[in-house]
Amino acid sequence: MKNSMKAALLSALVYPGIGQLFYQAYRRAVFFMVMFSMTAYFYIEEVVSKYQPLIDKVKSGELALNGQALINEISKNPIALDPKLVSLLTYILFSCWLVGVIDAYRIGIKKDANAPF
Repeated sequence: MKNSMKAALLSALVYPGIGQLFYQAYRRAVFFMVMFSMTAYFYIEEVVSKYQPLIDKVKSGELALNGQALINEISKNPIALDPKLVSLLTYILFSCWLVGVIDAYRIGIKKDANAPF
């Protein structure tokens, strides 16, 4: 397997930016890692903040921790995420992932072409 494919697979399957680290493109690696991590943090923060009242009810023992009790509680008090924010964060996550994979592969092709045989 060529190194360019290894770098692309590392960025695709492990974490965006790992493929860039494989080729010592440190600035690009940090960029992809930070962008992906910050976006994932905001995504998780949005979800947890909306579900926090439900989590608090389970922690206090007011609500049983089983599927049917949770379904009943959510049907009484629906939890609505901001669709625009979730769509934006999803788009950023996917774009960062995809561009990271393509960039790692592109760097790999350049490095493989310049490598002595």
